[in-house]
Parts: sequence; structure tokens; C-alpha cells
Amino acid sequence: MAEYELRDPIHQRITFSAFERSIIDHPFLQRLRFISQLGFIQSSVYPGAVHDRFAHAIGAMHVAGRLFQHMIGCSGYFRERLTPQEREALASRVRLAGLLHDLGHGPFSHASESVFPPLATLPLDWSWWKTRTDRQAIHEDYSVLLIQTLAREGLFDEMFAQDLCALIHTDVRPSPSFVSLAETSPGLKPVLKGMISGEVDADRMDYLLRDSYYCGVAYGQYDLDWLISALSVAEHDGRLIVALSENGVRAYEDFLLARYHMIDQVYYHKTKAGFAHYLEEAIRQNEIDLTIPTDPYAYAQLRDGAVIERLFEAARDPANYWASHLIRRVPAKRILRLHADHPDDAQTLERLKAFCDEQRLGWFVHAVSNQLTNFDQGESERATMLYVCKQRVHGVEYVPIFQYSDLLQTYNKKLRFTDFFVLREDAHRFETVKHLFS
Repeated sequence: MAEYELRDPIHQRITFSAFERSIIDHPFLQRLRFISQLGFIQSSVYPGAVHDRFAHAIGAMHVAGRLFQHMIGCSGYFRERLTPQEREALASRVRLAGLLHDLGHGPFSHASESVFPPLATLPLDWSWWKTRTDRQAIHEDYSVLLIQTLAREGLFDEMFAQDLCALIHTDVRPSPSFVSLAETSPGLKPVLKGMISGEVDADRMDYLLRDSYYCGVAYGQYDLDWLISALSVAEHDGRLIVALSENGVRAYEDFLLARYHMIDQVYYHKTKAGFAHYLEEAIRQNEIDLTIPTDPYAYAQLRDGAVIERLFEAARDPANYWASHLIRRVPAKRILRLHADHPDDAQTLERLKAFCDEQRLGWFVHAVSNQLTNFDQGESERATMLYVCKQRVHGVEYVPIFQYSDLLQTYNKKLRFTDFFVLREDAHRFETVKHLFS
């Protein structure tokens, strides 16, 4: 039951319950007010991009609730198989998963993940996990840690917390009660997880519109209402699938193009990439003292402001190159963007490195590997596939989206490129000697 509401520039009116407010008011969630949504984008490129992870979390909860109510809550299939109490329980899990999906982000969001500790050092309840891998922790792992801590504090029970984590993190299994419920509807869990972390999810639906709005660009715009109205859940080959009406395909393609253009023009902007490298080097070279703690309460004290103050202090000493250049906003000079699918670019990159070393020019690279969707031209897991409801004379045929959409086939390639930078002090000298590069 909606008991509270707030105003939002993207979704206008967002309502939430007293239970949801108890989570929103917790210091773990309130901390996201002090974690920037786009890291160094605001300080380096788009001065209006002052929005934070907190606003995005509220927006993602709202969109997740809309997706659930349209796709599940209004479905005759689920009215027959699930009781009102079961539907309400699932709706609560989906909305809270949307709210908490970014709970574990570190200072400056993704920029600090390069110095996260090993996953094995986090005090997690490993009984929830499918596998225990030897890798560096990422922010989703910390989201699970903080949610487990909220459960220990009594904000919700452990099975509820485990289900939230299963919707947020691929490696966490749902609770036995959720598994039992899902057995009556094969494919239910992937459908619900797809609302939080999938190809058409609440996370992307909110951040594309929000980031576009605050950056003052048009790249991230698409028709949210039409896209949600075009989505549904259907039975296909004995399991549930996410289906898209034919008249919603163009809305979905606009959504894809919005993400493609935001990736190209905003998220991997050259100046932002360079300053993110500065921060990583300032940490690695001990210009600032920043250790990412594994204790959940100590981690929750890490905010952008704490790192900024350390950077300002370090920048007082010119010997701290990375901190001083970051605070003074002295960007490196990008020389080239080299693409992995261009055969000559790999050789050019190695020659550039050797040339700069020979000329004693400071340089660094920023590599990107991303993909518009996980859909491809071959076989795909049905659990993650989006199908188009193609009308036929004698009924409906479910066609995988990558077969139906020519645009998806054209744009769904890996975005793999490397930006090659020269330090600002060496940029002029590079220009004077680049004629020697061959």
C-alpha cells in the first residue's frame, strides 16, 4: 500500500510503502546520496550531471514495480497460479531488488572497483552462493554483503534477503520457498531477475533517462511508457518467456539506440576515462590512503567526499602527480581510439607504446569491452531471450528478437576499443615528433 510519495524529474510521482521507507531511511541506502551516479562525468565534462546513486535507486524501484504490475500483476496466467499473497510477496521482492541493486557501489561508482579486495575476504554467508570463485570483488558482491547485514539487523527475514540477492546477483541462489513457488511456473525466476538485471531491465530503463536528463543530452531518450506496455510474459516450449508485441519493437530499438549512443558519447567519454585513470593511479601509488574495507559498516562510511578530501590533501604536494592533476583538472591528451575489430589497430597500438617509450613520453591506455545486449546470431539461453509476438493467420509465433530486428543485428557487436593517452606535459612534444612515427 502506497503511504508516501516523492517528486522526481524523470518519473514525476514515485510512491512507496512504510516498509520500503524503512529501507530507504537506513544509513546504507542514504549513503548513496553521497555516491555520484556518473563519477567524474560531472567534474570533467557535464557540469549538470550532479545526480547520485540514491535518486537512481528510487527510480529503479519505481520502474521495477511498474514492470512487475504490468507483466505479472495483470496477467491472467499468474492470477490462476499464484494467490494474491504470493503475487504481493513477489512484487515486494522485485521492488526492493530494484531499490537495492546498487547498494554496494564504492566511491565514484565504478572508478573505485579496480582496488576492491578479493571476493573471498568478504564476510558473506556462503551458503547462499552457487559457487565460490577466486576473483576480485565487485560492487554486486558488496550489495549482497550489505543486504545480508540488513537482514541480521532485522529489517527483513533471511529468506526475503536471499531472494533479493538472487535477483541482483547471478551467483546467489534463491531461498527454498522461492524455488518451491517457481516450480509451479518454470522460468519465473529468470523472468523476475530480468526485470532487475537483464536486457530490458529497470536499471537501464531508469539510468538512461536520468543520465541523459542531467547531462543535458538527448542521446538517452526513449518511450518508457510504450516500451513497458509492449512487454508481457507468455508460455513458450513449456516455460515462461518475456514477450514483446510487434508494435513495441520500434520502442525497444529506440531503447537500444539510446544505450548505444550513451555508451559512445557519455559513459566512455575520453576526459572521464582519463580522470578515472588518475584516481586509480593515485590509489595504486599511495598518493592517497584508500583501502576498501571488508567490514560492511566500515564500507558504508566510504563516500565520494572522503576520497575527494584525501585527493585535495595529496594535491598540495606537486610530487603527487595524479592527485594534483586530478584536482587541478588537467586532462591527458587522447591521441587515438583504436578498435579491436580493426586488424591494423592492434599493431598501431604496440607501435605507439614503443614510440612514446623511445621518445620518453608519458602515456597510458584505457581499454573498454562492452556489448549492447547478450543476444547474438546463434543459439541463446531461452531464460534470457526476448521474443517478439509475431502475428500469424492461425495464431502467434514467438520469434527471438535478434532474428526479428535488423537494427539489433547491425548494432549488437562488441564495443571493444582502447584509448591511447599521452600525459598533458608531453602532448606538445608528441605533436612536434609525431612525424617520426611510422
